[in-house]
Amino acid sequence: MKTHTILVSFLLITTFTIAQESKYYLGISYGKSFPLGDFTANDINKSNAGFAESGTKLDVYGGYILSKHITFTFTFRYQNFNTNINALTNGLETNNQGTVFIGNSNSWQIYSLLGGIAYKVSISKKFSLFPRIGFGPMLVSCPQFSIIATNENTYTEINGSSETGIGLGYEFGIGLKRNLGKNFCLMPTFTFSGGFVTISDVDTTVDNAVTTSNYKPKISTFNLGLSLAYKF
Repeated sequence: MKTHTILVSFLLITTFTIAQESKYYLGISYGKSFPLGDFTANDINKSNAGFAESGTKLDVYGGYILSKHITFTFTFRYQNFNTNINALTNGLETNNQGTVFIGNSNSWQIYSLLGGIAYKVSISKKFSLFPRIGFGPMLVSCPQFSIIATNENTYTEINGSSETGIGLGYEFGIGLKRNLGKNFCLMPTFTFSGGFVTISDVDTTVDNAVTTSNYKPKISTFNLGLSLAYKF
């Protein structure tokens, strides 16, 4: 009787473990992010132009399988974009003939925590597609910049402060899953992501004159990268 009890307990624990292994995954992805729309715009006359260049992204992600086709997903995403400071200085030179502008800038820093749903479309035993959508909070820091303007008669220094705002982030796109044995799988995603955020109290200083304003960048990016996940 004791032996039977131990055997039944072992089978129950094993069954529970297998069930758990089939429901969860955790992975990491590194790749490229490409700014889109106004986020990559180089027009200094646009109040929400981002001057963002192609950047990088790092995802830590996971999922919980709710049913045969539905998976709850979460993603923590970090994105970094350099600023096209040359486009900004060229635009200033166009609007100020005879003045030479020299500038430098830090990068955009974006953090997102997104929860959502993916729908499984089986292609073969080892390969599936996952259309997906997600929403969550987004933290955005605009870049600090410094520009020196010189001509024969004047010397002007322009500085912009780096501030941080919180907004609503989103993503939608498609994921792929290719099993690699029992526990590992490739899970690359191809997604559009962005968000709505207001960055308050951004200071622009021209010599000693300071102008403070709110900045509402239109964050929009396309993301892809290498990805590996562990199923448990």
